[in-house]
Amino acid sequence: MSPITFLKEVREELNRVTWPSREEVMEATFGVVIFCAFIAIYFWALDFVFSEALKMIIEK
Repeated sequence: MSPITFLKEVREELNRVTWPSREEVMEATFGVVIFCAFIAIYFWALDFVFSEALKMIIEK
């Protein structure tokens, strides 16, 4: 298969793709950002709790 044929077929395939609307992309992005923020806060809280517990153990 020549590179030109390949690129033509790729273009045809991309024309068949159902692309998401702007609203769908924004909703998905918002969901991912909220999820990442939740996970970051969760791991920060775990880190804080374990570091404080370790400080208490080391000080004794």
